[in-house]
Amino acid sequence: MGKQQLVNQFTKSIITEEQRKNKVGTNQITSALITAALSSAFVNESCKSSGQVSKSQVIYRKLDGKLIKEMQECFLVYTICFLQHLKIYSRNCRFLISFDTTKEAFYGDVSKAEDKMYLHHGNIAKGSEYYYEYLTVSITCNVTAKYILDGVIVPVGCYIEDYVYEMTKCVMKILPVGLVLFDRGFGSWGVIYKLKKLDVPYLVFWKKQGDWHKEHMENLDDGDFLNIQRDGIYNRDKTNHKVSSGFVLIKQLEYDGKKYDWIFATNLKLKTAESYVKCYKKRWGIETIYRVTDDIRIHTTSTNCIVRYFLFMFTCLVYNIWRFFKMYLGEDFTLANYKICMVIFMAKHGMIYPKHYDKLEIIAGRFFNS
Repeated sequence: MGKQQLVNQFTKSIITEEQRKNKVGTNQITSALITAALSSAFVNESCKSSGQVSKSQVIYRKLDGKLIKEMQECFLVYTICFLQHLKIYSRNCRFLISFDTTKEAFYGDVSKAEDKMYLHHGNIAKGSEYYYEYLTVSITCNVTAKYILDGVIVPVGCYIEDYVYEMTKCVMKILPVGLVLFDRGFGSWGVIYKLKKLDVPYLVFWKKQGDWHKEHMENLDDGDFLNIQRDGIYNRDKTNHKVSSGFVLIKQLEYDGKKYDWIFATNLKLKTAESYVKCYKKRWGIETIYRVTDDIRIHTTSTNCIVRYFLFMFTCLVYNIWRFFKMYLGEDFTLANYKICMVIFMAKHGMIYPKHYDKLEIIAGRFFNS
């Protein structure tokens, strides 16, 4: 199955086909959405510019009745296809995976919005007081194999540890996981409680809250580290669950020319302070992933959570395609090159035909062929 087929099959597995004359098929929808991603445009704009679909509502109506879980499962199926094509599976290879969240600003009238349970209050961009939030897990173990494995739209007031548990469990079924990495936003006893149920190696950058760590740090010399065991309480459904985890305290370890204190919750037993920080630094690959997906984000004015989630996951799929090609073409195959090549590829294979192209060619001929 080729790359174009992978994307089209993902769309086809989610989009509801209608038996009608002159219907819009998955090929046209895929082309319009890829165009939107490559130009970081609104779906409605890309429908018009690609010449494939009349308007965004044509696409959105085909998502009626779909569930978030269905889309999540479809994405995972085609992610596995990508990984199999890359042949990065190995008996001796264990993968580092990283969790993080990314936000998408909402600019509309929240009182008129559908699915308000997914609208988080907060100002993340000028003119926006609410946002949508997505949780993803990605491979971040090396330069080449940075792939988004799974993602979900996060409702307000949810237990994030439940999503971490289910997504990690799902990834462990398809990849040998060597370590799960988290930043300070995931530093909770709930996350630790769920991870211990999976018996998976973890490293969580912990917030410096309270005074419990200060005495230990004072007794350390710069660059030294200390392993300790701490107990905590995870309160859920009026039940207190006792949780225990190892913690690593590192005092004033130099990084990038500056010295920092580091605290990690972990079940790893490493020999040096540098080893813990080196492991954690591999999580920063997910920040690079988000910078790229922000540049190919498909925009919409829809407040339907299914639409929002589908477009976000489609963006993730377009990102994975770029990483796929980059694996073969080398590091100099930049995102800018990818965008240009994809537009040429789609035009060459009849996937897009901008409605202004014929007139543009005529006008251009008058000026440049004389």
